[in-house]
This record gives sequence, structure tokens and C-alpha cells, in this order.
Amino acid sequence: MAVLQALQTAIGAARRNPLVFVIAAAFSLFQVPSVLAQSLHPLVGSVVSLGVSGLTIFVVPFFFGGIIGMANEAIDGRTSFETFVREGKTHYVSILVVYLGLFAINLVLGFVITFAAILGGIFFLGSAGQPSLVPLVILAIIGGIALLGYLLIAFVVQFFGHAVVVDDLEAVDSIKRSAWCVRHNLVAVFGYTVLAAVGGAVFGVFGVLFSLLTSPPFSQGEGVDPVGPAAGPLPVDLPSVGLAGTAVLVVLIVILTGLFAGLFATFSTAFYRTIRPVDEHTTEDGTEVSG
Repeated sequence: MAVLQALQTAIGAARRNPLVFVIAAAFSLFQVPSVLAQSLHPLVGSVVSLGVSGLTIFVVPFFFGGIIGMANEAIDGRTSFETFVREGKTHYVSILVVYLGLFAINLVLGFVITFAAILGGIFFLGSAGQPSLVPLVILAIIGGIALLGYLLIAFVVQFFGHAVVVDDLEAVDSIKRSAWCVRHNLVAVFGYTVLAAVGGAVFGVFGVLFSLLTSPPFSQGEGVDPVGPAAGPLPVDLPSVGLAGTAVLVVLIVILTGLFAGLFATFSTAFYRTIRPVDEHTTEDGTEVSG
């Protein structure tokens, strides 16, 4: 019920404030240079993507704080670009601290998962089809624990940004508040997470198609040797979109990103407002105190 109520509230707020979609779409423009570079050459695309990713780490906290601030204001009425700038600046440090901490933790867990998978593959291939189960089971357990840890952390702290902006909490207190909200609303949060994951998966399909259509094997256009088609990575042939087609796809993905990100920001904020503690005798981490 809380999830559906929050979704209904978010749709109404977003309709009243289309600026939320515009801001979200504008932020997605950060990915355009890497996309265009990738369509020209994989190596150039990798270098540009690395630089953009490094810059994005320090831009995301500002955007995150600003868009949540706008969503929070939009739920109550009207919002503005000034709200985006003010909330982004005010809460930048707190969100950045948590964001960098989570980034470091996820980097370590990702390394463990990748290392376990690679080492498991080496054991399997080096055993001539008759691998010893013991090392494979151990590696599978290590990788599984790391993956479970990643998912659990993401699940528990997913509302830290909302706690920072909506409740004006500092970095550590925002993590405590997010954990409190999840622990005391487990079923509702699980339903919200599933719905958000499904929506993200649907949007991800468009992202994958966009990446395939704009990659060099499919967008090389007139400069391709006409002797014969090169073998592609897929069992079906995708059309070559060329430079003009890539530009059209970039505009399309920016619009779709704006719609999805804007609605998700409003939806997540509306949902957080339904599960946050509202009792006046409540500490910053969400626990009630007597007196």
C-alpha cells in the first residue's frame, strides 16, 4: 500500500513539476562524450569513459542532493531550479562522504567477486574437465558472500541521500536513519526495491540496445569494406545507424533517462517520506526515546 501510494504521489508531483525531468535529462548529458567516443573507436571510448567516470564521482552528490530536494518540494507543491542548486550545495559534503565510502566498499567487494570468478575459471580450465570440487566450492562461497554483502549494503543504505536532504542529517546519521527505515518497514521496502529493480531492468534494455547500435561494429557506416559483412558478436544482424543515427539515439536516450530518473527521484522521495520516523521523541537514527 505504501509503495502504490508513493507511486501515485510521485506521478502527481512530477506532472506538476516537469522541471524535474529536465534536470534529470540535463545530467544524463555527462554520458554523451563517452558514447560518441565509443562510437568512433573502442580505445578512445574507454579513455573518455574513464575520465567522465572520474568526474562523475564528484558531480553525482550535487545532482543527488539537488534532485531529491526538488522532488521533496514538488510533492508539496511547486519546485524550482533554485531549489536544485541550493539543496545540492547544502548537502554536497554529507552525500559525498557516504558516496565515496560506499564506492570504496563496493570496489573491494567487486574485486573479491571478480577474483573468485577468475580463479574458479582457472581451476576449472586447468583441470582438463575434472576439477576438484573443494577449491571451486570455497571460491563460490567467497564470491557468494561478497555478492550478498554488496546486495545487503545497497538494500540497507539506499535511503541515506533522502535522509540527508529531507531530514537534514549528517553522513553517519543518514546511514543510521536509512537502516532504521529499512528495519522497521522491511516488507514495504522490499516491495519498493523490487518495483524499482524491475523499472531499472526495463530501462536497462534500452541502454543495452543503444550501446549495441552505437558501437563500432554497427555504426561504422560508409567507411566499411564492402567485400562482405564482418562477423558480429550477436547471432542476428543489427542495422548500421551511422553518425546521424547515433545523434538521434543520443537525443532519444537523454529523453528516456530524464523521464525515468525524474520519476524515480520523485517516487523514492515520496516513499521515504512514508516510512521515515515522524515521532517528535525520536533520535537521529530513528529510535524512540522516553520522556
